[in-house]
Order: sequence, then C-alpha cells, then structure tokens
Amino acid sequence: MRVSFAKVAEYQKRGAVQFHAIIRLDAATDCGCTACVAPPRAGFTADLLERAVRQAASSVALPCPMVDEDQGVTLVARWGEQLDVRRITESGDEGELSAGQVAGYVAKYATKATEALGVTLDHRLGDGDLDDLEVPAHVAELVRACWELGARPSLRRLRLRKWAHMLGFGGHFSTKSRRYSTTLGALRRARVAYAIRRRQGASLPLDAWGQPEDDQAVLVVASWIYLGSGYQSTGEAWLAASAAARAREERQVAREELRSTTAAA
Repeated sequence: MRVSFAKVAEYQKRGAVQFHAIIRLDAATDCGCTACVAPPRAGFTADLLERAVRQAASSVALPCPMVDEDQGVTLVARWGEQLDVRRITESGDEGELSAGQVAGYVAKYATKATEALGVTLDHRLGDGDLDDLEVPAHVAELVRACWELGARPSLRRLRLRKWAHMLGFGGHFSTKSRRYSTTLGALRRARVAYAIRRRQGASLPLDAWGQPEDDQAVLVVASWIYLGSGYQSTGEAWLAASAAARAREERQVAREELRSTTAAA
C-alpha cells in the first residue's frame, strides 16, 4: 500500500496555522508515473485509514527548541484536540465532502493569508520596515515577536526574521506527495506549450519545451554549477546593504506620498 496526500495551510488572524489534509490510500505500483493510481486491496478500507489518521494525530510529538539557554524544561508541540476527519465521496452526502467542495477549500486558503495579514506583508522585511507596518496592531506585534525571537541564538536556525512577514511560517500554503497527482513541473510545461500554440498557431503539435514533437534534437539553453553562497568581499556586502537601504528609503517615500495624496483627496 502507499499513502498519498495533499495539504493546505489555513493562516488564521491569531497567528496559528491550521492544516487541512487530503489523505488517500493506494495500491503500490512499480510504475513511476503519477497517473498510475490503483485502488487498495480488500481490507484496506476508509475506516482503517481513518483510524490510522486519528492514531497518528494523537501520538506524533515534536520537541520545540529552547527559547532561552536556561529554560530548564523541554516544550513539546502536538496536534490539538480539533481533529475533524471526513470522507471525500462523489456525492458529498451528509457528514462527507465532495471533490468540488475540496477544490473550493484549496482556492479559499490560497487567498486567505492576504485577508488575515494585509496586503503590505507581501515581501521580506528589513530592520527599518518594522516601524512602518500598515497592518492591524495584533499582526504587527506578531511580526515584531518573530524579529525579536529570531535574534536569539537558540532559535536562529528557525530563520524567524527571514519569514517574519509570514509570522514565522516558512512553508508553502499547499504541498503534496509526489504520487498524489500530477507534478507542478508538468503543469508548468503544459502551460508553456499551450501559450506557444496560442501565440504561434503552429500546425505541428509542440512538446513541453515548445519544440515540434517530431524534432528529436536536444536544445541546451544553459548549464548551471554551484559556486558558493554569501559575499566574497567586504565591498560586495557593503553594496548589498546600500542597495537594501535605498530600496527601503524608496518604499518609505512612496508610502508618504501615498498618504499625502489620500489625505488631500
């Protein structure tokens, strides 16, 4: 058997992240194609999967990093008591969900973060941006808390400052296992091929890279190798810091001009 899943993160105004997961039990296949999905064998029922989910939610625990070096106690993160398990069916009868309802939930959570956090938290923040947060007071306090906690050595690996605009949550709102459905790469290639056909009106069908399907040539656009990370000299670090300071100054000037224009109107 193989467990496949897809999950979305609901970003709530209080700063908590609530996960909604779609879990499916498939028969294991030797084919690596994501389109090859077979139903499970007899005995592997929805009731068995539900019991497994409930048992996993009650038993999984993760130790939290120490906030202070002299904390003296290890905190443990667990799933909360709010566990709602529903079956997904074609009809979506009472107490169950239909495929259309699940698709609607995914679309809803894709945009809900902007409602909770505001449109100004759409980029990574710098030290100078904290004083000009145009967000609700509660959200601003959560951002500043991430900034303060991110400076502590015991929490540095969590990179809270990097993700302060997401209140410390560095994950994507939607993730899935590879065998759950088609991959994002395949969807991107399909969109590229569709756009090329629409623009060029080619008579021959194109492959995922925009080339005729009967063309067996391999087109190498570019090759990449890893050279390193970070700044190679003090001068490069100074240039990057200066560019970031100029960007913050330009955003501040733009915000002040917008306020003055709005007030005049």
